[in-house]
Amino acid sequence: MPEDSPQGSPQDSYAYLVRAKALADERRVAEAREAVDWALAHAGPGDVDVLVLAGVILLMVGDAHAALSVALRAADAEPDSWEAQVLRADACRILDRIPDAVTAARRAVVLAPDEAEAYVALWRALARTRKGRAELAGTARRAVELGADPEQFGSSRWWLHYIPLVVAAVMIRYVHGWALAAALAGGAGLAAALWVVQARSSGSTPSGRLLSMRALARAELDRDPAKARIAALGTTSVLSFLPLTTTGFACAAGGDGAPWSTWAVGAAAGGAVVAVLVGARAVGWWYGTAFLRRDIPASGFAALQLGVVGVLVGCSVALSLLGTTSVGWWTALAAAHFLWVFVGFGLTVVALRRERRRRAAPQM
Repeated sequence: MPEDSPQGSPQDSYAYLVRAKALADERRVAEAREAVDWALAHAGPGDVDVLVLAGVILLMVGDAHAALSVALRAADAEPDSWEAQVLRADACRILDRIPDAVTAARRAVVLAPDEAEAYVALWRALARTRKGRAELAGTARRAVELGADPEQFGSSRWWLHYIPLVVAAVMIRYVHGWALAAALAGGAGLAAALWVVQARSSGSTPSGRLLSMRALARAELDRDPAKARIAALGTTSVLSFLPLTTTGFACAAGGDGAPWSTWAVGAAAGGAVVAVLVGARAVGWWYGTAFLRRDIPASGFAALQLGVVGVLVGCSVALSLLGTTSVGWWTALAAAHFLWVFVGFGLTVVALRRERRRRAAPQM
């Protein structure tokens, strides 16, 4: 990179992006990323064409988070840029943020009703949903009329995303606790390894990519209060699983006629408390202390989830302290642990869908 040129022009940035595109085509990811970073560093705040091209190349090298950040930057600079909205839609789709992808793609179609690329972006986003099949077909038809390649409109295969859930349900039902814990630990290790590989393949580092994602998450919440409410609901939804994965195992053992010792049940209850504290600290680090202290309590679900966690964990400890050996009591409490996973998570899903409809309604 030209170290003696601290200032650059849009033409300089565009030239480096053309070079970055060629490097990306050759799979020289690190060099392509370096060229993109230089171009972005020297691009002006209103160089929307440069920003959009940079975002496209970032998608090519596999860094959708950075691409989304660039798309938001371009959309802020020029709200009527349909190219920025297409980039935003594609990045959100790759990141599995489908409602945001649909919203951005719809905005692109409104801004450019005669651009095939806008309809293609909308079709790709709609194809990741389970509804709107008539609109999906109409969008594809309109894109083809405007010159899009008809062969790109294949099946969405949304059902593939449910395979991990089915596998997890089978494991919980038929696999013993230690084997399940080992499987979960192995899955976490594999996910971490894939994260490192993906970060390096995009020309970044694991820590750099993580910090970039955190900055993007905080910026989005500051920009959109509705998204802060959605993030609060999503964050607290994991509390539905906490009792089952701690004292729930102790209750299941009691229901099988082999209750845990009091110290073991107490350790499980302590694990639940530690998980809440560690989770709160992690959320504060990711979204900021303002989100933890203001947005999460405002959602109302944190109090409900924590209250139920306290009741289930407390009842488990109480039964153990009383020395209860009744299979019926332990079975009933184990059933309550299991039932709350579905009830608590279901309530959160309903609230999330309502909040997302409210957020998307003014932009339709």
